[in-house]
Amino acid sequence: MKSPIQLFVALAVLLATATVAAQVYKWVDKDGKVQYSDMPPPPSVSKTDPKKLNTGANSAAPAAANTTATAAATAQKSPQDRSKDADKRRIEDAEKARKDEEAQKVARQNEERCRASTRYKGDLDSGRPIARNNDQGERTYMSDEERSTEIARTKSVMAESCNK
Repeated sequence: MKSPIQLFVALAVLLATATVAAQVYKWVDKDGKVQYSDMPPPPSVSKTDPKKLNTGANSAAPAAANTTATAAATAQKSPQDRSKDADKRRIEDAEKARKDEEAQKVARQNEERCRASTRYKGDLDSGRPIARNNDQGERTYMSDEERSTEIARTKSVMAESCNK
C-alpha cells in the first residue's frame, strides 16, 4: 500500500503538468482591448484574430504577463553579459548594504552622544557642585564661568547629535 505522502506527491505532479499544458488564447475584442483567456474567443471575433500563445513547460510566467522590454533584452544577451550584469548588481547591492550599515552605525553613535550630553546638561543645569580632577590629581569644583562654558558646549553637541 502506498503512503499518503506518495499519493499526494503524485497528485501534485499530475496537477502541475495539467496547468503547464493549458492553452492560452489572445485576441482583440470589438473595443480594441487585448484579451487573454484559457478558452477560445467568442464567435464574434474573426478567425484570423485569435492567437494561440506558446505556454510550454519552460514558460515560468503566465501568458497574461508578457515579458517586458528589459526581460527581452536580457534574454538576448550572452551568458557572459548576463553574468557580468549579475556580478555588477551583487557589487552594487553589497555597496548599498555597507553604506546602510555605516549609516546605522553613525545613527547609533549620534543617539548615544545625544543621551550622554542630555544627561550631562541635566547635571550642569541642576546647580549641584561638579567636581573634577586637575592635572595634579587634586579635586576641584567647576566655577560658574566654567559651568556656563560647558553648558554652551553641551548644547552645541546636542544640536549636532540629537537632530532637534
